[in-house]
Amino acid sequence: MSGHCELKWQPTKEQLDSMILPLYTEIAKQRVACVNKFGYPPECVADMLRDISGALTSVHQQSEGDFSCC
Repeated sequence: MSGHCELKWQPTKEQLDSMILPLYTEIAKQRVACVNKFGYPPECVADMLRDISGALTSVHQQSEGDFSCC
């Protein structure tokens, strides 16, 4: 036995319904608005979201285990 404990974060149904899905929907709407209103290329929106994800991941790398939700 390696002694390594891998944790996988799972949101509750309440967290999904009241916080995560509404936030996800709002972020998607804002990004689509950037594309439609300003002609912002969809590829740039994808790059922006990857950059944000990378920044969040690097800030929280000191955590042990896998707390990813995907």
